Amino acid sequence: MASIIFTLLLSWRLEGGGAAINDAGSLRMQSYRLGLLLSRHYPEEEVAHKIQEFDTTLNNLEIGDPARPLFLPGTPEVLQQMAELKYHWHQQIKPALQISLQQQTTFDETHLQNFVTSIDSLVLAIEAVNTRYTYWLRLFQSGLIAMVLIGASVMVVLLYLWIIRPLDELQEGVQNIHDGKLGIQVPINKLTEFAQLDRGFNQMSSRLQQLYSNLEDEVIKKTHDLAEKNYTLKTLYSFSRLLNQTQTAAEAGNMFLERIMRLIPAQAGSIRLIDTKRRRIDLIAHHGLPDNLQNAEACQKLEDCFCGQRVKQNNWQPIYLSNEGKPPHPVTECEKSGFHYLEIFKIRYNQQDLGVMTLYFNQEYTFTTNTTGLMSALCNLLGLVLTNIRLADESRQLAVLQERNLIAQGLHDSIAQTLTFLNLQVQMLESALTTQNQEQISENLQFIKSGVQECYEDVRELLLNFRTKISRKEFADAVHILVERFEQQTQTSVQIEWHGDGPNLSSEQQLQFIFILQESLSNIRKHAQATKVCLTFDNRNDFIMAITDNGKGFDTISLKALPENHVGLQIMQERARRIHAQLKLDSQPNQYTKISLILPKQERILI
Repeated sequence: MASIIFTLLLSWRLEGGGAAINDAGSLRMQSYRLGLLLSRHYPEEEVAHKIQEFDTTLNNLEIGDPARPLFLPGTPEVLQQMAELKYHWHQQIKPALQISLQQQTTFDETHLQNFVTSIDSLVLAIEAVNTRYTYWLRLFQSGLIAMVLIGASVMVVLLYLWIIRPLDELQEGVQNIHDGKLGIQVPINKLTEFAQLDRGFNQMSSRLQQLYSNLEDEVIKKTHDLAEKNYTLKTLYSFSRLLNQTQTAAEAGNMFLERIMRLIPAQAGSIRLIDTKRRRIDLIAHHGLPDNLQNAEACQKLEDCFCGQRVKQNNWQPIYLSNEGKPPHPVTECEKSGFHYLEIFKIRYNQQDLGVMTLYFNQEYTFTTNTTGLMSALCNLLGLVLTNIRLADESRQLAVLQERNLIAQGLHDSIAQTLTFLNLQVQMLESALTTQNQEQISENLQFIKSGVQECYEDVRELLLNFRTKISRKEFADAVHILVERFEQQTQTSVQIEWHGDGPNLSSEQQLQFIFILQESLSNIRKHAQATKVCLTFDNRNDFIMAITDNGKGFDTISLKALPENHVGLQIMQERARRIHAQLKLDSQPNQYTKISLILPKQERILI
């Protein structure tokens, strides 16, 4: 960089010196021109102008102009020649020229020739300095060439030592690995970057050799692991398929324990469910278990049984019954039966302990990690099945209770009220028989006959209600059957209207609609005294069933004051809530009564 800067400086000085030589040469030309103008007697103004130009050129040569560039070399010889030139010009040549111009005389060419000689001396001094500058410029340029050649040579050598040779070594190592020479090591280069690369290559080579040498063992190990996982999945699927076919907890426990005994060489096994409220564990399944362990009172109490103690302490470690190396303790029922080692597995679901499965061994049996994990997964599966069975039983019991409640409400709303009325009429008949009031006797007998007939109709209606089962395609037929029976009983015409063509209701939804329709028609028959009934079904967005009669109606405000808000209406409300529908009642005394059942669009889920 210094050589280049110095070369540029020399070039700049050479350029300035060349410009100075040109201007000095122009001074020589201007001197001859002034002598020629004076000898030919040119006008004074023109000669004075040329003298002014000479002064300007001489002044620029002395001061210099860096922009051109133009400047005189700063050597003593040049400065001395420039001082002599200025002195000759200002002291001799310029005054002589002015005098000759004023007197119109010829200028002495001898003075002019001496002055030109001074100019030549200045030019020669500048050229001598430029010659030295040119020498130094060539010298530095030659040095630059030498430095370029030396630098290129050094870079080639360093490139080979630092990059090419390490890459060749790595390439040779890669080729050796390609040829099967695993574990080959390359020399560690001193450079940090290639040292890291070399270490990484050596680690890779060693790891490849290790993997290749242990490949067969790894394949065997992975194959064994895969076989164990496949066995686990197959076992879980087999247990799941069988357990889902069971209906009771005892069936599930016996089937589960039977399959477990095929997997584990235990002498006996049992499954007990935990009842924390009673502080007992109940035996639901066993296999190979002696009678004394099945019926032992200690095996049924949570605190007295070994299995129960493990549950209470949340300790699921194996139980060793041998007295060797331990303080003597009372002989347990398990030891009496010849068992000396027990393995306990908890049956859990949703972080809740449901029971325990106990496997009985005559001697110690070691469970592998995979076997223990499989047994825990199977016990959790059993816990899920037992929970589902319990929930299914509770669901069935709840459905039975709900239906019994509806039956009781129906009996209360129909037969019970009629029997109460008949009981009252019988009492009145007894009173009439005592007084021998024939008119009263005849009236009471007629009321009793009508009540018995109404009770009979209510019984038939309830039986039909209980037996009603419809499918999605029989909904319209069931509606028409109910309407025809209502028309036969009451001699009242019913107008049916269907609107819309939306999706069908589910079986449960259709059944509840039929029950509510049946209850509504029964209320119309008993209480409305209507002559016309209109039944409308709107199957578009919401499914709407509207039942309107022109009977005597009632005051809906007074209906709220009745006990339990009227049992028949309460039954219909409960059936509507069961399918998430809305039941609306609108009535005006002596005008009409309208019952609307609305099933929202979002509840119309086909099941």
